[in-house]
Formats: sequence, C-alpha cells, structure tokens
Amino acid sequence: MKKAISLLLLAALLLLGAAGAEEARPLTVAVATDMHYFSPSLADFDEELIEVVYSLDGKVIHYSSQICKAFVRDMLRLRPDAVILSGDLTLNGEPVNHQEFSALLAQLTDAGLRVFVIPGNHDVGARGYVLSGGGAASAPETTPDGFLALYERYGYAGALARDADSLSYVAELSEDVWALMVDVNGNSLPGYVMPSTLAWAEKQLQAAQEAGVTVIGVTHQTLLNHYGAFNQGVVIDNAQRLLDLYKKYGVRLNLSGHTHLQHIMAAEDGPVEIVTASMAVSPGYYGVITLDGKALDTYQAIPVDVDGWALEAGETNEDLLHFSAYTEAFFREVSRRKMAGSVADPSIPEEARQRMLDFAVDMNYCDFAGLRAEVKDPEALSLWEKYLPNTFRTYYMDELLTDSMEDMIFYRFKE
Repeated sequence: MKKAISLLLLAALLLLGAAGAEEARPLTVAVATDMHYFSPSLADFDEELIEVVYSLDGKVIHYSSQICKAFVRDMLRLRPDAVILSGDLTLNGEPVNHQEFSALLAQLTDAGLRVFVIPGNHDVGARGYVLSGGGAASAPETTPDGFLALYERYGYAGALARDADSLSYVAELSEDVWALMVDVNGNSLPGYVMPSTLAWAEKQLQAAQEAGVTVIGVTHQTLLNHYGAFNQGVVIDNAQRLLDLYKKYGVRLNLSGHTHLQHIMAAEDGPVEIVTASMAVSPGYYGVITLDGKALDTYQAIPVDVDGWALEAGETNEDLLHFSAYTEAFFREVSRRKMAGSVADPSIPEEARQRMLDFAVDMNYCDFAGLRAEVKDPEALSLWEKYLPNTFRTYYMDELLTDSMEDMIFYRFKE
C-alpha cells in the first residue's frame, strides 16, 4: 500500500510538467540527504559481513550504490528545477566513494538538471574504511579541498557567492529563490558556524532582502532541537546565531539531515525546519518542495523507487526487486536486535518481553519514517515503565509515543 501511494504521489508530481501552457508551472526542488554511498569495490558483502551490517544503525549500506542509482532514475523522470543534497553523500568520505557518487551526479547535470551539494560530517575529515568479514581496514580521508575538487560543478562553480572560510555558498534556484548552503563540516571548527561565515551569511541575506528574493536555508546538522534530550552531536553547536539571522531576515525554511529520521518542526517566530530522513534507511526518502513563484507551497517525502529501478535494470536479486519490503524488514530486525539487550533482564516474563519489543520496534520504525504510529498494543508502554522504570529506553519509548502521533512526510506552508 505504501509503495502504491508513493508511486501515485510521484505520478502526480510528474504530471505538473504536463499542465496546460496557460498555467504557470510551480518551481520544484528535490532534496535528499545522508545517502552514505559505499562503493561495492570496498567490501565483499558475504554472510559474515551482512551480520556485521545488522549490528550497525539501520543503513542498508550493502545496497547503497543501487539506492543512489535508483535516485538518479527518479530525478531524471521527475526533472525538478533543482536537486539539493545536504551532506553525508558517502559512508565515511572514502575518495573512491566520492569519485563514484560524483560520477552518478554527472548523469543528472549531463541531462540538464542542476545539482547543489554541501558536505556532511561523514564527507570530509572522516575516517574511511574498507570492510570485510574479518574487520575493517582504514581508507584515505577526503579533505575540504579534495571535496571541492570533486564537486565543483555541483553548485560551487556557478554560485552567486562563496564563503572564503568554509564550503558555504549561495545557489540561485530561480530568479526569485536562492538557497543559502551553509557548511559546518568543511571548516576548521566542524559542527560550528564560523564567525566569519555568519558575517558572510548576513551579507547574503541582506542582498536577498534588498532584491526581494525568497531564501531557503540548507545545512547538514539541524538548526533546531527536534529531539529533546537526544540532541548531542545533532544540532549545530552555535545554531542560535544562525537562527537569529534567519529570524531577522525572514527566512521561512531550513532543510537539513544528519539524524536519519524524518521530522518537521517550526521555531517560535522563526523558520520551519524539515529534516529529510536518510536515503540509506527505510523507507529511503527524498523530498520535493513546490513553490508558487517565490512563495513556499508544499513539501512531500517520497521513497526512492528502487523496486522500479531494479525491474527496469534487469536485476534478478529478490531483495532489490522487492526493496521497499526488504528494507523495512531489515530496519525492523536491526531495531529488534538493538532493543533486545534492554529487555534481557530475566525477571521480565517472556510474554511481556515480546510485547515490549514489538512495541519498541513499531514505534522506532514510525519515528524514523515520519509516519503516524498505529499503536497495536497501547498497554506496552506501561510494561516498559513497570519493568524498566527511569531508564533511557523507557524515556525513549515515551518520547516516541508522543512524537509519532503526527505525520512528518507532508507539510503545507502557511501564508
């Protein structure tokens, strides 16, 4: 059902291009993040290594190259006015991953699409790996200069303005809409907006205000605290400084990633921030923003159609041909394994243990997917509170139950 709905949404967006000539076509901007591209040349994913992947954080890294190829196919079909990629393009900044991912993006620009990227914390200065069942060996890292050399054509070469102290720049999405691409990973203080970059950003916002242009902010780490106490390493260290600028100059939207969860939140008297979930984590979204002229209209999260790409490419791998089902099952199994240790106390009856696990897996999936939770066992939270009171996991379950009562995959901007 979810796949059918997502295909209908994609079809509706594709029909925008076929609208009558008398109707002005809305500006469409695709946004994706945390692809974590990993070259098949860096690992032999045998059964032993797949077990290692199950012990990680839910990223389907063994199929990340196929997901990215499917995303390119989706973009070539959708043909948005701009494609924004807000960081963590690669698993850990391995040069071969950047080289191969950059080559995939060339398929978009060669077809006339415009692509704009910034680095995430996994793209520059990260420790790369070559994986095998026997462990991991180090791979070379990518420097900010190396990143720029590979991605110069994806936003930097045609930028309206570039910051001297980071990989930040201004992208012209249309005559009336700019993207302020704020990098906090390719500078000398990762996770932190440099004072000089803040000064540069204010100059760009002043210029946009004078020109009557709409500005969309783009960062990798989040501008707002979406997750209460679970915000360490998630929010930009001095996010308030950037948020104050956005409020001062009327920026209404910031796009980010980093968390791998789908989430939407509005600042008090400030911008909405849309965190698009990781493309490498089920359901594997990208987002599509529509604007009527320079007025923000809607945001919709859409799963990458890996199933359709696999069928068209002649793949015979059943995982890929039924990828939406495979990746959800994979994520749920990863979640169950991680949660199992929390309920291992032998004093917890087996029936209660399974109910607690089922509840936790369901809530965790809905939280990552940005879906309204269908609570099948409303009493399961009380079991967490009974057997594991005042623990991190129980607090997390309570937070998930509160957060998952809202749908985070669609947003309509208010005038």
